[in-house]
Amino acid sequence: MKIGLFGKKYDDEIKYYLQLLVATLEKHGVEIYVLESYYRLIFSTITFAQEPKLLASERLSSGDVDYLFSIGGDGTLLSSVGVIQNSNIPVLGVNMGHLGFLTSVKANDVEEFVGEFMSGNYSIENHSLLHVEMIQNRETTHSFVMNEVSIHRQNSSSMLSANVYINNEILATYNGDGLIVATPTGSTAYSLSCGGPILTPDSNCFVITPIAVHTLTLRPLIIPETSVIKIVTCDKNQQMYVGRDSQMELMSSDREIVLYKENFSVKLMRMKNQGFYSAIREKLMWGVNCVNGR
Repeated sequence: MKIGLFGKKYDDEIKYYLQLLVATLEKHGVEIYVLESYYRLIFSTITFAQEPKLLASERLSSGDVDYLFSIGGDGTLLSSVGVIQNSNIPVLGVNMGHLGFLTSVKANDVEEFVGEFMSGNYSIENHSLLHVEMIQNRETTHSFVMNEVSIHRQNSSSMLSANVYINNEILATYNGDGLIVATPTGSTAYSLSCGGPILTPDSNCFVITPIAVHTLTLRPLIIPETSVIKIVTCDKNQQMYVGRDSQMELMSSDREIVLYKENFSVKLMRMKNQGFYSAIREKLMWGVNCVNGR
């Protein structure tokens, strides 16, 4: 079995758990691969019984590894999607961060987790992605996101005004701080903090969530994932912040943003008894007292 390790940062706080993960994988005869950028962060402090194979490319292809372990928090896992892209490689998050809603394994459970993993005690969820087209002066750039696309006003003294179209039909004009278009995965992130609903990974839909909208009757809206969403700002002389997952850029507003379902999905691994609903209970503290019988 070939396991890839990916991370964005390293500090001494995670040294014990990362070393334990490596040693336990080696004990089970796993062939360890490490992305070269991550290896440069850890090679001086993490010991390998056998020198790991390095992956020089920041984009993996099918067959490079059997699984990818993302070492960090949810932000690291989001970045790992850019590494696996459409390779169909399942990714599992080992939480070395804080909340870790998408990550399935806690740092202090890594030794037990490896045994369960080797026994096949895990499930795989398919997570839809949003394809993003940024159109300006007849030129189009393409990208994709796992969580959400958001637009925000740049000037705190004026509103951002944008028309939203669904399948070329006008939905509404949003006047406020901005808006979010989120996948089911992203429904538990920024959209949730702005009052959006939680969507299950298999719900086959997206949600449009306004941010501090001026018209209070404009509420979050769930739409089928077969929809094509177009966002057109009303004032072409403004600047706006455009967020794509954990990346934020200041851009001129004289561009259209077109969003639709990406033609591939991400395979996110969860250990048994640690599915989506248990994540809601544990991470969001839903009904903890009742569930525990107190």
